[in-house]
Amino acid sequence: MLKSIDIPDSDEGRHLVSTSLSLPERPARLNEVVVSLLIDEVVSGNLSVGSSLPPEQVLCEDLKVSRSVVRESVKLLEEKGLVVARQGQGTTVQPVDNWNLLDPLVLDAYIRNDRSLSIFDDLMEVRAALESQIARRAATRLSGDQLGELHVSLLELESLLEDPTSYASADVAYHDLIARFSGHLLARSILRTVQPVALANAYYGRTHRSREDNLRSHDGHAKIYEALVNRDPVGAASAVEDHILGSWETYKRSLYESKSSTGQNES
Repeated sequence: MLKSIDIPDSDEGRHLVSTSLSLPERPARLNEVVVSLLIDEVVSGNLSVGSSLPPEQVLCEDLKVSRSVVRESVKLLEEKGLVVARQGQGTTVQPVDNWNLLDPLVLDAYIRNDRSLSIFDDLMEVRAALESQIARRAATRLSGDQLGELHVSLLELESLLEDPTSYASADVAYHDLIARFSGHLLARSILRTVQPVALANAYYGRTHRSREDNLRSHDGHAKIYEALVNRDPVGAASAVEDHILGSWETYKRSLYESKSSTGQNES
């Protein structure tokens, strides 16, 4: 049985409805709230693979919403690959390899329900692969003006070494600038879809916690810039991969060491 929530039986306009899945301060239509709740039920395992969603009437009663909201929500869930509806068989939960993990709501739920860092390992490998290709292309396409703009961005990063929070934001902007100048629209679109969701997580979003973290990251940024200035596609791709995967491995070690020192067990 799904947990009952008290939300109005109307989807007119936009409502600020607080749920565990809603994005901070983001107004959502009623069906989006219901979709988020159902996604979390599936991703958390409360609704296991192969099981059926509760009947439409039960969902209406539990969630206190109309049939039209439930139907639209289940349809959206099916479009995201989490369930499949078959005539006479109900709506069945699908295995994870059918889920659209590029969908921000699905990815957010998957990240929050993952008890290990495996999803982040996957994210960093995908990011490294995409950004390596972006850098490879950028090395042959960047104009003099674009290199100049990138250099300004690098200098801004250098000025923020003492400010981890600001450095982290400038870091994202630096990488996105390279992606934009590369002209690789699809790769940039994928990154801009998953990055905000990942950055909102406490693990992924705290890789810049000190000046030492910033210095280590800045060395990688400088090497990427140098390879781009030298018009070296292979060197640029290698510098990006070393920077992204190396930073992540260093951060993971610090997390495990912190857990060990406090006596926490790894999940």
